[in-house]
This record gives sequence, structure tokens and C-alpha cells, in this order.
Amino acid sequence: MAIEYVVRSGAITGFYAEAGDQAAAILQEAGIDPALLEQSDSRVAITQLHDLLAIAADRLNCTDFGLRVASHQGIQMLGLLGQVLSSSPTLQEAMTTAQRYMSLHSTADHWQAQRFSGQVQVIRIEHGPPSANAQQFREMAIGAFIQFARLFSGQSQRPLRVTFAHSQISPLKRYLQYFGCDVLFDQEHDSLIYPESFFIQPTPVHPDAAAEASRYLAAARERVQENLELQLRTLISDSMGLHEPTLEHIAELLDMHPRSLQRKLQAENLVFRELVQDVRITFACWHLKASRFDITSLSDMLGYSDLSSFSRAFKRRLGVSPARWRQQIRQSAAANPH
Repeated sequence: MAIEYVVRSGAITGFYAEAGDQAAAILQEAGIDPALLEQSDSRVAITQLHDLLAIAADRLNCTDFGLRVASHQGIQMLGLLGQVLSSSPTLQEAMTTAQRYMSLHSTADHWQAQRFSGQVQVIRIEHGPPSANAQQFREMAIGAFIQFARLFSGQSQRPLRVTFAHSQISPLKRYLQYFGCDVLFDQEHDSLIYPESFFIQPTPVHPDAAAEASRYLAAARERVQENLELQLRTLISDSMGLHEPTLEHIAELLDMHPRSLQRKLQAENLVFRELVQDVRITFACWHLKASRFDITSLSDMLGYSDLSSFSRAFKRRLGVSPARWRQQIRQSAAANPH
């Protein structure tokens, strides 16, 4: 079963409020039927939403359009996933639940929490083909997480630091106003860092939410469709940079025997080695296109043994070296500005 990289239309709650009387023209230019946004549960291709926010930022001359949209968002924009999460006793448990049921809201990304030295780094990992117009959507997603964390916890805890994989697109003071902390660009991930205490402290669970928890979970289990390829891409993404993603390691994470996983792959005409390469090259293209991330560091981050191995793999897939591909993309962007 092929993956459709889609997101619920509720993910851009706030678009109409920020786009104003130009909303219809922007939707038309992005090729999105306004009827899709009338219901928050409509499924929209992630690339269309990337284009929509990028076009809006350009037409409205508003470089922080994604952050402005995020300021309107909260738990309710997650739909059924938000209802499931609202009964979690801590933000940490909400994150664990979100990883399992994220496909209710989006098949285009997932979120990962890593703990270190009394802090938690919340990383957003994107699936699907790289897009030149993804920056506004990515900033909106990080901004929306802050809104969600504040509303869920009942506290106005600001992150300690925010990082973006792309280069800066708005004045720094605007990021500082919104996030209230250090913001770094051209980093490995889009992420937020919080004190660990913020994730483990009890959250105010509303009685109604607790009473409805079983019903919400039952509905969530019924609607979640297991997609082997999406599961594998998620686990491969999580493993990158830590060690070579092997079929044996991924099978262990799935609590499955390697031979059983191999049979499932064959049944769906999937080749594990090709999936690993595709995930790596997808990540590489995003960084090469949207950031100034050093190519040698990128090779290390993706788990290649050395730069030459990365360059050979990239050239086999795209026909040119990573450096040449980045040069071509930048020349094309300069010749054809959005």
C-alpha cells in the first residue's frame, strides 16, 4: 500500500484569520478547493499545504505567516488525536500516545522526544519528498507544538531553545517575540528543548476528557491504518546517525523476527535497503535545498561511513554529487523566484 503524505485540514486552523480577504485568491493559486478547508477532517496533500503557506507569505509580504497561523492553534486542531491526548496525565505520556496515533492527524511527519541532562528535545521528523516551500509549514508546526504544550499543561512554559533545519526567513526579533528563547538555524532538526520537569509533571485532566478516554481510544484504534512502509520510514528516520539501520534492528523495534519482517516486505514489494537509502536521500535533499548545513556534517548525520560513500549514494540516485545538486537548486531558485 503506497503512502499518501497527507495532513488534516485542521492543521492550518488560523489560515483564514491571517489571510483575510486574500484567502480565496491564495487558495486558488495553491490549487486547493476551499471546500476542503470547510471541514477540519479533510485530508490535504502535505505539498499543497507547503505551497499554500509559502504563497500566502509571499503575497501578503509576511515572512512570519506560518508563526502567525500557529498562534490560532491548540489541542482542538488535532481533532480525534487531540481528544485522545487530552486524557493523558503528563505531557510525556501524551507524546508517547501521539507517536502511536499520529497518522490520525498526519502521515507526513512524526515527533520524537529525546532526553538528556535533565532536558527533553522534541524533534519533528518529516516524511515524503522534499519541498522547496516547506519552511512556513515547518515553522507553523513548531509554533503549534508550543501552543499545544501550553494549553495541555495549563502552564506558560517557554522552550529553552528552538532549532530549525532551514535558514532564517524572518527577522530574528520576530522569532524571539514568538518563542521567547534562543532560536538557531541550519541545524540537524526542527526541534524544541524543554526542561524534563515540564514533561513529567501532572497535567490538569478535565473530568469530561477522562470519562470519554475509552471511547476516544476505541475510535482511534479503529481509524488508525497500519502502514508497514510508513512504520519503517519512521523507525529508519529515528535510527539515522545513531547506527546503521539494519533489518535486524528495525525488526527488533517492531517486536518481530527478521524473517517475518522480510516476508512482509516481500509481500508489499518493498526492499529494506532501498527504503533506507530513500529516507537518507530525502533528508539530504531537504538540508541541501533549505539550509547551509555543511555537506560533510550532513554525511555524518545520515550515518554514512564517510563523505565519499554519501556522495556515491547520492549520485547513484540523482545523477550528480550533493554539492553540484545544491548548486543547481540554488541557481534554479535564483532564476525562478517564487
